[in-house]
Order: sequence, then structure tokens, then C-alpha cells
Amino acid sequence: MSRAKLRRYFRHGLFPQLIVFEAVARLGGVTRAAEELHLAQPTVSMQLKKLADTLEVQLFEQRGRRLYLTPAGERLKESCNELFELFGRLDGQLAELRKPQAETVRLAAETGARHVAAQLLADFCARYPGVQVSLHVATREQLLARFTAGEDDVYLFELEVDGLPAERRWSVAHATGRPLAQSAALFVREALGGGAYGAKGREGAAARRNTGGPDTDLLDSC
Repeated sequence: MSRAKLRRYFRHGLFPQLIVFEAVARLGGVTRAAEELHLAQPTVSMQLKKLADTLEVQLFEQRGRRLYLTPAGERLKESCNELFELFGRLDGQLAELRKPQAETVRLAAETGARHVAAQLLADFCARYPGVQVSLHVATREQLLARFTAGEDDVYLFELEVDGLPAERRWSVAHATGRPLAQSAALFVREALGGGAYGAKGREGAAARRNTGGPDTDLLDSC
């Protein structure tokens, strides 16, 4: 069928008319179809007339108080069933896409911070059960390369400063541009600064090293 012929159907609101037609054909009358569709009977009758005019065929014939399908109506009913089944399958396929997709927080940590990072992720999952997490442990050089490339969301570095108390030896960095990364970094920062994981006391100075990586910042250390 040419696009021009298709356009004439959609121009007349074909789909709502097909829904009305299918209900009348299935239930055998305008009154019951109107009740099912929560429409006034004149509205149902008008939709049937418009559909018949659009298709240029007679769809029903009346015998007594009941409507019966004509051969054209039988064909249309079969097509309606196929069309509704098609939309049913489509809706099932789209339903999977409507579901919220689980986001993943990617935490990268130096080798010395492995256990602290794992505990942080466990606590983060407890607070945000719908979020998936991953942990990448690497050397400082590898982490800096990943940080520059923006491969992870949150980075946990171990500060090596003489005289620095053990509870203040962590520095947190995160990639900007993704709200989840900022939320995760804030959680890590607050957790470390709140006395857990051996990180008591006030926040220390940040490691403010310009790595040259795109869309990244370095936050205060904890």
C-alpha cells in the first residue's frame, strides 16, 4: 500500500475507531460496547459510521436488535485481532525498556586502600540497594592514568605524608558530569570524615594535582 493511502486512514483517527469496532463486533451490539468502553452510545455509532466511510465498505448489518458482521467486517475483525496482538507484543518489549536501568558506581583504589574501599562499597550498597558497584585496585600510577582517562567514578588514594595521622591518610577524587559519581564521592567523603574506617577528625588538605584529564576534579582529602 502506498504512503498516500495509509495517510488517509490515520487522518481520520483510525485506531480509536478500530477499538470501537472490535468491541462492537466482539460483544454483538453498540450498547454493550459503549458500556465496556465508557462511551455514550451515539459516540460509538458515530465512530462506526466514520470507520465505514473511511474504508468505503459496510461493516455490519442489523437483524432484529443484534448487529452481525458483513464479510468485510469479518475481514476487518481478523485484522484487528492481529493488530492488537502486534501492539501487545510491542508493549511487552517496551516494558523491559521502561524499567529503571541499574546504575553502576565504579570505585578505584590504591592497593593499600583495598579493604577500606571494599567496606565503603558495602556500606554504599546498604544505603542505595538499587545501585551496582565495582572495585578496581591498582597502583598509584595506574590509578592516575585511569583518573586522567575518566574510567572510574570515584578514586581513593592513600596519602604518603610524614607525620600524617593514620586516620587522615585518604584522598578522594571523582569524575564530574555524572550525578551518581558526585553522590558516591560525597558518601565516601562523609563516611571517611565521620569517624568510620579509621578516618576520624577534620578533613586534611587536598592533593591538588593537575592531571590534565577531561571532566575531572580532585576533592578534599579526609
